[in-house]
Amino acid sequence: MFLVRIRLKHVLFSLGCVATCVFVLVMLHAANQVRQVSSVSPPPIVPVIVLDAGHGGEDGGAVGIGGVVEKDLNLAVAMQLAPFLRALGYDVQLTRCEDCDLSEPAATLRARKRSDIQARHAMLENLRDGDLFLSIHMNQYAHPSARGTQVFYSPNHPQSQVTAEQIQRTVVTLLQPENHRQIKPAGSSIYLLHNATRPAVMVECGFISNPGEAARLQEPDYQRQLAFAVAVGVLG
Repeated sequence: MFLVRIRLKHVLFSLGCVATCVFVLVMLHAANQVRQVSSVSPPPIVPVIVLDAGHGGEDGGAVGIGGVVEKDLNLAVAMQLAPFLRALGYDVQLTRCEDCDLSEPAATLRARKRSDIQARHAMLENLRDGDLFLSIHMNQYAHPSARGTQVFYSPNHPQSQVTAEQIQRTVVTLLQPENHRQIKPAGSSIYLLHNATRPAVMVECGFISNPGEAARLQEPDYQRQLAFAVAVGVLG
């Protein structure tokens, strides 16, 4: 009986050693796997959004009711939008953050406009497929009754249309339930989107030819609400 107890102790001791060894080996293997993943996994890629406040400098864009200038409203909305997008985790790069353009020195206004649009297009084409070029503009129409945000998209990349639909839907849902406008593919008159090979959309925030809408678009609170709706739409 005594010998049986001794043998049993030896067996239990041996089993305990085996279990301990197995546990240690499992833990070492797990730690090694973590080190391997840490050493080979690249850091997460942060999506980039080039946020383009349309026009600027000598190019004022459209002039609306009461003499409001499009370039000023574009910049105001873009500056409200940038922190929302950054809070959502995007790397936001502004084409401008003051009243200027991106042109190289040139003798004529036409040449400077061409230089400016080429510089913006270069920023767009440097993006990856998962990034986005988001241009902010104001609309204008001969009849003052026209109103409502409308999003245009590049016909050259499928993600452009998806993003445009998201933004249009969110703006309507959160801010403009009476807005029945539909998204549209950009024609040749919208150079940046028409020639884009990366995801690109243009948000025409409203009609500065409409007295009521022009007044709202000049209000910081409304600009903030619109910027929030656009940001939520970008997120999808």
